[in-house]
Amino acid sequence: MSLLLSILAAEQPGPIDTGGGFWFVPAASEYATTHDSIYEIVLWLSIFFFVLIVGIMIKFAWDYRRKSNNEPAGFGPTHSLVLETTWTVIPLLLSGVLFFIGIDTYADFKSPPANCYEVDATAQKWAWQFDHRNGASDSMVLKVPVGKPTRVTLHSNDVLHSFFIPAFRVKQDVVPGRYGSLWFTPDKPGVYQGFCTEYCGTGHSKMNFWVEAIPQEDFDDVIAKDARWIDDYSGDRLVWAGARLFSRCASCHSLKPGERMTGPSMWDLHANWGKTKKIEIDGKIQNVKIDENYILESIVAPWEKIAPTYMNQMPANFGKQLSSKELDALVRFVRQLDLVTDDNGQIKTEPLLSVTN
Repeated sequence: MSLLLSILAAEQPGPIDTGGGFWFVPAASEYATTHDSIYEIVLWLSIFFFVLIVGIMIKFAWDYRRKSNNEPAGFGPTHSLVLETTWTVIPLLLSGVLFFIGIDTYADFKSPPANCYEVDATAQKWAWQFDHRNGASDSMVLKVPVGKPTRVTLHSNDVLHSFFIPAFRVKQDVVPGRYGSLWFTPDKPGVYQGFCTEYCGTGHSKMNFWVEAIPQEDFDDVIAKDARWIDDYSGDRLVWAGARLFSRCASCHSLKPGERMTGPSMWDLHANWGKTKKIEIDGKIQNVKIDENYILESIVAPWEKIAPTYMNQMPANFGKQLSSKELDALVRFVRQLDLVTDDNGQIKTEPLLSVTN
């Protein structure tokens, strides 16, 4: 768990404004402002009528209480047309107004504008994958432009998940076998927390992400750079690219010896490099050599060779989300794990690329 937290902290793009109080986190989108206004109207109406009704009830209970056992039962009015009309018509009108405000807001929420920036979000146990149209991809940070509507198309590779960004007041279930979507317009730069809010298994509480809202004048350059980030890595430095990619694996695999998670420990694979290991293949236990081919096949076809006592839970399409260079980086990462992690199983700080004139 400490390993995962250290990776999350390293990947967090900046400080998050949580508001530091009991109430909602500060609103950071156009829809959030509308949402909060409607919520406050409903809240204060509810408080007003609660105090009014309970107050009248307490007053009547006190004024018309039976003061002694010898006092005969009294008689009061049994019908008042004015009173009954009042307490029927006023709540009906208020409910109608709230209904039309709510349905208008909901219709707007479900109708994204035509000029949206498009992002695909794939949910799988227990991570998010964000794919931009230019090829940029990330599993921890959803980058979006400030002041421009963003539409997120949602899809699940396995079970039911739910996509929630509190600061934007948007939430949508992600149902396997079908596509969903939501949209929002960030109104100020910043970093915001996102969550999966549908229990999806043992790693549910770790299935978090960040949203980074970037000013429009900088956004295109940032996304273009993200699309070619791995171009900065080659040769011996490719192992550090694998260390960055491991954030997609950290919710299911540990870097500590013997630490059991959803999948086997990466350190245990590294420590047994070149040795044989008992693996389940087609229902039979066989000896398999731990090498580059085994790691690569475990990524692109994880169902082929299953480690005993583990279940086949790795997403079948995970390898398809990676380029050949990214696959090579992950293989090197496992092979050279001792070079990029310390004795506590923490990923070391990546050394700066030396520049020679």
